[in-house]
Amino acid sequence: MSKRWVLRLVLSIMLLAALSAAVCAADEENWYDAEQQEYFWEEEQLETVFPDVAPGSWYYDDVMYLYRNGIIGGFPDGTFRPEDRVTTGQALKMIILAAGYAEPEQAASHWARGYLNFALETGMLERGEITDLDINMSRLLTAKVTARALGAARQDLTQKFTDTNDDFAHALSEIGIIGGYPDGTFRPEGFLTRAELSTIVSRIYAFRIDQTGGSTDSGDDPEDLDDDTPIELRTTDDGVEFIKAREGFTATAYWDYQQYSIGYGSYCEKDEFPDGITEKQADHLLRKRLQGFEEKLDAFLDKNNIRLSTNEYDALISFTYNNGDYWMSEKNPSRLANLLISGRYTTNEFASAFGIWCHVTTKSGTEIYDGLIERRLRELKLFFYGDYNAKNSDGFSYVIFQTEKGSLEVDVAVYETGSYYDPMFGAHCDDDEFFGWVAEDGTVIDENTRVEKSLTLTALWRSEAEGRF
Repeated sequence: MSKRWVLRLVLSIMLLAALSAAVCAADEENWYDAEQQEYFWEEEQLETVFPDVAPGSWYYDDVMYLYRNGIIGGFPDGTFRPEDRVTTGQALKMIILAAGYAEPEQAASHWARGYLNFALETGMLERGEITDLDINMSRLLTAKVTARALGAARQDLTQKFTDTNDDFAHALSEIGIIGGYPDGTFRPEGFLTRAELSTIVSRIYAFRIDQTGGSTDSGDDPEDLDDDTPIELRTTDDGVEFIKAREGFTATAYWDYQQYSIGYGSYCEKDEFPDGITEKQADHLLRKRLQGFEEKLDAFLDKNNIRLSTNEYDALISFTYNNGDYWMSEKNPSRLANLLISGRYTTNEFASAFGIWCHVTTKSGTEIYDGLIERRLRELKLFFYGDYNAKNSDGFSYVIFQTEKGSLEVDVAVYETGSYYDPMFGAHCDDDEFFGWVAEDGTVIDENTRVEKSLTLTALWRSEAEGRF
């Protein structure tokens, strides 16, 4: 036996011993690599959680993401069954937990009955929409439950799918939860596989974290709110006071369409502040929340080389604090974001792109909320005029568009009072020609009409106009 061969044998034995020691150590604690900042052993273990969810499959990351966060588990035999169609019971559980709600009280009649009861109690479902927890869940019903769970409201009436104009589907498209198929369809009556729903649910979970400042828990100890250390903000003190005036103060947690809020509209968990908070604590909490939204807005502005005045910035922070930051999503930017990026817009173009963000979701779909219209008008006064007092919304007027048939280009628009209705929007009907808009007093309104006050306009069609004009 040569000395070289003996040396190789000894080195091999030493290497095996070292590897064995590393594995034994890994059994006791995570194998941490300081340079890579990753727990490799933990990741390796997760790769074999479900034998039918292989690394590299298109749904692997989403399934693992939900598994790590306790949203999904699998079947008793250890499988996930990604290609199985999802049942209504399975879908309700995944959506409710991902949207941040606590485990509901279980019922003996069916393992998912507790989730159904909870969905009915909270308005995510109406009675009769689900009658069997073991049948397949349609894509449209999934969209309805998800939008209601998140409080997501459609803000733009532009139809993005060729086979449905459903408010719930479009609301989720606007916030990046669903995208549809390459052919432009949504296929509302189709069914989802467990893998497809996992992708949607992982986006729900990520969206909720993003909209609440980067955590599924607000992470605020009531005692921390008494810290007098100043919180640095780009938003001016006048801007903070503007937001406080718009939000109003509430000492205890309340449900605010898509989240529990407290103080000056700040996100919180339902039972996080059982004794309530003071106005001073609410101010501290508000400023902490604004820091997170400033990071998002600053990143958007810097990336697109957008420069704003102090009052313009404060107006957009108020807008973002109220609506969330998905209006400036890189994947699906809103009309408002595109105008800011272009840097070319008239006052009325900006006002209408800004003003459409006044919708809330209800059981029946999307509705315009008067309180949000009023807030948008005051934010516009701040943006264009630097008016922080905003005791009223004078300076801008809104138009509510409605029609008894066909579809609207937009359902609300905002114009500077004293200007003209430009841009003016339209309506469409397959079996009639759009003629124009008529006010409640019968006056026809067009782009040459001067804006004097807020109005409700009804679509006038060629068949109705004959003989009248």
